[in-house]
Amino acid sequence: MSCFHKLKDGFAARYVLCLLFFLGFMVVFLLRVNINLAIVGMVKTTISQESNLTSSIGGCAVGNVTASSDKQTGDHVQGEFDWDEMQQSVILSSFFWGYLFFQIPGGRVAEVIGAKRVYGGAVLINGMLCFLLPFLAKLHWISLLIIRALQGLTQGVVFPALSAAVTLWVPISERARFMSFAVQGASLGTVVSMPLCGLLLKSWGWEAVFYVSGLLALLWCMAWWFFMFDTPEQHPRISPDEKQYIRENLPPQDRKRPPVPWKSVLTSWQFMLGCIAAIGNDWGYHTFITLVPKYLKGGLSFDVEQSSWLTSLPYLCQYIFASCYGTFMDFLLQKNKITVLTLRRVSMIVSQILPALSFIALSMAGCNATFAVTILTLAVSLIGAYSSGYFQNSIDVAPNYAGSLTGMMNAVGSITGIISTPVAGAVLQNDSTTEGWKVIFWISAAMYAICSLPYMICATAQVQPWNNPDEKTAKSVPVLMLSNVASSDVEDSDTEEALNKNKLM
Repeated sequence: MSCFHKLKDGFAARYVLCLLFFLGFMVVFLLRVNINLAIVGMVKTTISQESNLTSSIGGCAVGNVTASSDKQTGDHVQGEFDWDEMQQSVILSSFFWGYLFFQIPGGRVAEVIGAKRVYGGAVLINGMLCFLLPFLAKLHWISLLIIRALQGLTQGVVFPALSAAVTLWVPISERARFMSFAVQGASLGTVVSMPLCGLLLKSWGWEAVFYVSGLLALLWCMAWWFFMFDTPEQHPRISPDEKQYIRENLPPQDRKRPPVPWKSVLTSWQFMLGCIAAIGNDWGYHTFITLVPKYLKGGLSFDVEQSSWLTSLPYLCQYIFASCYGTFMDFLLQKNKITVLTLRRVSMIVSQILPALSFIALSMAGCNATFAVTILTLAVSLIGAYSSGYFQNSIDVAPNYAGSLTGMMNAVGSITGIISTPVAGAVLQNDSTTEGWKVIFWISAAMYAICSLPYMICATAQVQPWNNPDEKTAKSVPVLMLSNVASSDVEDSDTEEALNKNKLM
């Protein structure tokens, strides 16, 4: 049966779902990163400070600055707020205060009531909070911390909701491609948001950055509510062929959604390996996405407009690379040229080990702006393979609880967002030249390497016995062979017989 099943009026329903998630992650990351660039226009910076930055030992020459701001007044570049480096770093990290806490409950709620209301509601609330942000920022900088933490709180559900939806909609042989395309909306969101925010910042001021972001969120919510459905059975326009194809190619699942066996989860080494990998990935990724605009402006002396375009370039390349990578890996799986475990290990090398080496190379770039931007582009592009690596660990080890476990894994990883940005702020407070940035890059490289090795060495990519607590058999089941087992309606006895015939390991 063909993998491409069309709706009566167009694309396959699961492809429409993938597109909705893709656009959703674009909006989500626009709402997440808009302040990373807007803060450049919010904070007062004296000309003498910029001169000291570029003329100090290890700093880069002003020659990288090709366009001066036309908003200079007297001795200051226009800005409303007197925030030092530490205050700015706390503001940038405050998003992750909330992001940490709603991951696990958000994932469980998505499993029980469906991803439609959970994911859509998160984006809707984020958009509404974005409209309030300029007013609260002017009220007091502590108010800004609160609003960003609330945005993080609601965004904590988005990745767990994706995992919960994937287990109900996407056959295993298509998941690398589906996940790669869907989550790369985050990359393209960064591609769009950085130049867009830079243009809005220069043309209409920093407040416009947040108003436009909120408006785009509301427009996406309208499309999501009309086209998204929690299961194929609920979809009014899905073709019978596609519904049957999905049913026959999903692993058996307990549709009753039993309580999460937390004791088994917390004592499962296979699940914890994914959490450890998430710590390294998130530390490096947050360094890139949160601090690169500051690095280009402060470390390499690019202006706001230049840095916004150069910051977006690596994420455009990441989007292209991840889409090609996921498609190629799905092809290898379908042709039985690679196992799921090999796919996970290769993806870890590409998405974490190679970026770690890129951080080391970046620390040696000095004031060579061309080399630095090239390395940044390469490193961020390679990170795109993470969606085919550890990120699918929750789906691998326990598809019945994928939403909750993805939430817990993301919660552990998001702790790094609270720590890494203030650490960088403390380093830059003492030394904001390229020498200070070198320390930041070496720390990130170490985190990538240390946290990826346990997963690469010990992970099995197998469904764990506690995924089906009522199952009589206690053996771990390789996740790949479940794609060849019958639908979720198969009885336990039929499942055991099919598994015995399809053993891969």
